[in-house]
Amino acid sequence: MRSRFLPNKNGFTLIELVVVMGVFVIVLMIASTAFKTVLQNSNTVSKSEVSNIEGVVGLEMMRHDLTQAGFGLFTDIDTTISAPSYSEATGTFESTYNDSPNRIPRPVRGANNITTADLANVINNSDYLVIKATTLGASMASQKWTYINGVSTSKIWSSGINDLKNGSDYVIAVKQSYNNGTIKRRLVYNTASPNSLTVTFRTDGAYNDPFRPNANGVLYYYYGIADTSAAGSPIAPFNRTDYAVKRIAGEVPSRCAPGAGVLYKMNMIQQGGGSAGQFTSTPVLDCVADMQVVLGWNTSNPPGTNIDTYSNADVSTYSGATALPALDANYVSQHLKVIKVYILAQDGDRDPSYANTNTAMLVGDIYLGAGDTATETDTLSHYVDLTGANYQNYRWKLYRIVVRPRNMN
Repeated sequence: MRSRFLPNKNGFTLIELVVVMGVFVIVLMIASTAFKTVLQNSNTVSKSEVSNIEGVVGLEMMRHDLTQAGFGLFTDIDTTISAPSYSEATGTFESTYNDSPNRIPRPVRGANNITTADLANVINNSDYLVIKATTLGASMASQKWTYINGVSTSKIWSSGINDLKNGSDYVIAVKQSYNNGTIKRRLVYNTASPNSLTVTFRTDGAYNDPFRPNANGVLYYYYGIADTSAAGSPIAPFNRTDYAVKRIAGEVPSRCAPGAGVLYKMNMIQQGGGSAGQFTSTPVLDCVADMQVVLGWNTSNPPGTNIDTYSNADVSTYSGATALPALDANYVSQHLKVIKVYILAQDGDRDPSYANTNTAMLVGDIYLGAGDTATETDTLSHYVDLTGANYQNYRWKLYRIVVRPRNMN
């Protein structure tokens, strides 16, 4: 007799097996599609974070240079004697922003929306930025300074790494004074040879005239310019760094969008015979589509701390009612209060599944200019159309550097 508690020995039918296998395949396909999506998104985020880190590190160099603008620059010369003479950049475009042979250097200068007709390989309609200070050189000497206060020995710092090297570092000397709250730094130089602006540093302070104080209580500052690692004396009494976005064949990474280039930091060569006045280039940030510069000014006299006027890089367009005398070095030093740099850079690699919208990207800020109505768009900044073939399928990030210069007055 068969027990009713014995298990049923009948198996699954073929139809049941086919249905179960079909459901399993569908679930597997859904799971694999979801995994692929997660993997793609993870890869995009990972590459995006790499780009962000590169941007932070590279742009910190630029921010540092902007904070140094004006450091150690002379703001005054003795007009009763022979004017000092010096050289600067030698390139056709770069020399446009020279203050040589005998003018007081301007700490910040710029060009607005330049093209390849202005400078070879530059990304069209990007800005060009020029910064001048003694601290912008590549040598260790340019990072140092000291002073003599009416005595024959230079100030020696408690940390030896901060000291200029005796007999090997080139320095300039300036006589600093205050007038109505404004710092004046008069360049000291040999009037019999107006192009002899630098002198080799001496720890004992025993310089020949006129490079040492001539009385007690007279304060001379000595700013490092360069060292003896290259042949020849420095060509200028300051260092200079230019920034531009260029697309040079063989130097743009393959992952960059066809319309993007590389942001370069370019240091002026102070010594070296035939190479002096040219530039050494260092890549700061890859895959850059645009760079725009906006300057903030206080036009009061004497200047205050607030900003009442904004301008583009070359001060050809401004938001105030009065034109800015930007070609005057002392005006720039006293009235320029804010430097804003906007950089549009690629965020991650190409993503075929991503498409930019048809809204142009604003690189910079919008301010009403002189004579503009409330509905007009000023030209202090630049719009980039990211829907074209040169930018489509790429994500973009707008970096902004805002610096209030502390070394210009």
